[in-house]
Parts: sequence; structure tokens; C-alpha cells
Amino acid sequence: MKNYFYLFLALLFSCNSNELKNDIDQEKILFDYQKWDFKSYPENSYTWESEGLFIENISVPEMLLYRAKGASISDKTMIICPGGGLFFSAYEKEGTKLAEKLSENGINAIVLKYRLYPREGSVIKWISDKWENPKMVQDSAKTILPYSSKDALDAIAHIRSNSTKYGVNGNKIGLMGFSAGGAVTMEATYKSDITNEPNFIAPIYPWMAIVEDQKVPKSKPPAFIACANDDPLLLAAPSVKIYQEWISVGARADLHMFEKGGHGFGMFPKNLPVDSWSDLLVDWILNLE
Repeated sequence: MKNYFYLFLALLFSCNSNELKNDIDQEKILFDYQKWDFKSYPENSYTWESEGLFIENISVPEMLLYRAKGASISDKTMIICPGGGLFFSAYEKEGTKLAEKLSENGINAIVLKYRLYPREGSVIKWISDKWENPKMVQDSAKTILPYSSKDALDAIAHIRSNSTKYGVNGNKIGLMGFSAGGAVTMEATYKSDITNEPNFIAPIYPWMAIVEDQKVPKSKPPAFIACANDDPLLLAAPSVKIYQEWISVGARADLHMFEKGGHGFGMFPKNLPVDSWSDLLVDWILNLE
């Protein structure tokens, strides 16, 4: 696990800094959010050639809406939470790439920039220096998770209360996330109420070690879960646990465990069967009632 992380950082530090650019057809959405007592620092972004855009020091949450396109447009919306340990956001491979695919298949998609752990300078360099103390890393992520998950809940509430404005069905809003974004998804699901509960969820290799152990909510939102057996961060078992908890209370759930795929496969192809996971997700969303 440690060696995998160091390899990731070595590749990431070889990237050039890059400003985030939005497509003219996308709509940026700002919304009210819970203030925090942390000091905020300038947002920064990096481009990793094989993985795309990464962002750190996000202190102001916002959404980027990709409207549904194509011959058959559904009234469903999926809010996407990229991963990154709550220290940075894998904004492209676990965000915009998936949003584009969902949009092209008739599903409204929103990439959520939720708040991350704030540090002066490079958060990525800071976390690499602290990786020898995994408890400190995990505890740091836990301090931010309540704000990150509240951002997700506020995002759902905003879209739901403005559903006519955005041309979506306020009762068909899903929430999904990758790794730490999966933790945001599950924490938000557990803490939701009738105003901000997701109607369906999709935790993808979720980092459940930082999520409080809670019960399946009474609303029992249908769940789509995907992970790889060889995930070096050992997230396969927690993924199966979510599935078992959901079906134990009669909730609908799809579980897709792939033999190979590692961690962070996202939307960048590996030429393995795991590459089909997003096709399965599209079919699952379109077939929800």
C-alpha cells in the first residue's frame, strides 16, 4: 500500500501546474454551504499525463452540470464526488470523464468540487511527507469529512429545490463517489434527511475506514457498488460489506467485483474487464424506476 502511494506521488510531482478550464456547454453552479473555521489557501491544480487533472485546496464548493444529451434523455441526475483522500480531487478521471459519458447517454451529471483538507503550499507534497504516519493521515481526513459530506448534502438540496430551473426530476437525484469520494457518498447517505437524501447511490471502491459505522437509512436508496479484488488499499471487503448490509434490509443493490483493476481505475482504460464498470453503471441508472 505504501509503495503504491509513493509511486503515485512520484508520477504526480512530474506534472505541470494547470488551470482548470470549463467547456462552454457546461454550467457552473454555486450554492450555500456550511462555513468552517479552517484557514483557506489558494486552490491549485496539476495535470498528470496518464491520469488527467488533479485539484487541491478546494475551500469553496461548487458544481459543474453536464446536461443530458442524445435521442433518449432521462430525468435522472447523478452527482459525482471524485476521490483523492480528501487531500486532492482526481477531478478528471473520477469526475468530468464520467460526467461526459453519463451526459452522452441521456443522464444529467454533476461533478462536485467538495472541500478538501487545507494546507499552505502543496497539499500533495505535505501528505507524502506524512505518509509514514497513516493514523495521522486518516485522522486528518476525518476532520474534513463532515464538511465534505455536508457539501454533498447541500448540493442535493440545492438541485432538488431548484429542479424546475435545471430541468431535472427532484426525486431522481443520485450521489456517487470514488475512494474518498465514496466515503463522502456514504457519510452523506447516512446523515441525510428528507430534504437532501440521495434517491440512489454508487460508492466505487469507497474508503470506509473514515466513515462512521451506521445503519442503512430508512429510505433504502438503491446502491451500485464496484471495486477490484486486487485493490492495494484493501477496499474490496468494505465494498462487499455495504452490499451485504443493503440486501439484509431488503434494499436494492448491485455489486460488481472485478478480479483485477487495482485502486483508482476510474475512467481511464486499463484494457481489463474492469473497464466495463461504467457501462454497467449507465445501464443501472437508466433502468431505475
